[in-house]
Amino acid sequence: MVSDGFSLTESYDVAVVGAGPAGSTVSKILAEQGFNTIVIDRKSRIGVPVQCGELIPTPTEAHRLFPKSKIMPQAIHVHSKFITNKTRAIRLISPNGSVFEFPFEANIVDRARFDQHLASLAENEGARFLLGSIVKRRSSTNELTFTNDGSENSIKAKFVVGADGAHSIVAKSLGVNYIHNVANLSQSLQYVMSGVDVDPTVVEMHFGSEIAPGGYAWVIPKGDRVANIGFGMRRSIAKDNVPLRTYLDRFVFKTIASSLKNFKIVSRVGAIIPVGGPLKKTWSKDVLLIGDAAGHVMASNGGGIPTALCGGVIAGYAISKHLNMDYPLSEYENKWRLEFGSELDTAVRVLKIADSVMPSDTNTDICMRLAGVKFLEPLIRCQLPLPVDLASKTLVKILNRFL
Repeated sequence: MVSDGFSLTESYDVAVVGAGPAGSTVSKILAEQGFNTIVIDRKSRIGVPVQCGELIPTPTEAHRLFPKSKIMPQAIHVHSKFITNKTRAIRLISPNGSVFEFPFEANIVDRARFDQHLASLAENEGARFLLGSIVKRRSSTNELTFTNDGSENSIKAKFVVGADGAHSIVAKSLGVNYIHNVANLSQSLQYVMSGVDVDPTVVEMHFGSEIAPGGYAWVIPKGDRVANIGFGMRRSIAKDNVPLRTYLDRFVFKTIASSLKNFKIVSRVGAIIPVGGPLKKTWSKDVLLIGDAAGHVMASNGGGIPTALCGGVIAGYAISKHLNMDYPLSEYENKWRLEFGSELDTAVRVLKIADSVMPSDTNTDICMRLAGVKFLEPLIRCQLPLPVDLASKTLVKILNRFL
């Protein structure tokens, strides 16, 4: 897909690499502000394949997750036509099968249609889209070289936005300080399955070294007996080189087999999720990073859509002010850190505590039972209760020594 009016010789005000929620959100704002904006994405069709569990917290839940954010509740509003199911709770399952459930309101969305809607909003404001195009490099003068239909071309822009994921080419062009540590990249694999018999109102998170070392497996009901069933893990935590599909099949056909008597695998897709926390710096001269490229992911649960949407709004207005009034780009970083930065930092601390426990299923079980819903719930919500923080410095060391 190439939007009408696209030209290789034209110089653009802003080039956005990546047409996910973050990229389309920032593009819409910049286009409606009058900036000549182009969006380049490697996918031939926006949002396809879906590389996501498709869960977005409700605005009310988002406020609980990010209580200081004034932008988040509105930024993550999803029209009902894109919602396939609504869930009311999260259920955590320990390695030995202990269950801990707490309220958590979420909308399960049709991500392909939702992403296409966000892109159409940007295009309606004047942003142009160049799809099926892979950006290969960015020069110091913001010339982007990309391939499309086997041929190599380039465009120039005054400003470039990197919304191109965990392996961002834009971030890579800025130097090693803008690249995610490979140890902090979670590999994920997911089946979309029909004919499943699961509670349509509850999202499940399963833990265990045989299930998802350094992560968890999920069951996210999409409605009409369809569910996203997948897992995320980190090779830096795993003790083996077992293929991802082996882990997923073991979870599907062994751990939750009783719920899948008449199932059908509709599709399979993988993704890379950065869980090391935000980059120390998310901007440079005439360049800015958002979404996964910036590390805007909740490390304790892997969620990144709320922060992508909110970050896209913040970035759009920061770039507009920068181009119009030489507004310092450091204010973009100051703003997103104020809106959701502390929660992302806390989520990293939570993950590090989990890393000290999860290699041992016995320790994981003991700690989950000791914590109970009272303390497990805030951990999933990117909060670190003081008793858990203190226990992680003492109890976990004792368990690791004697068990």
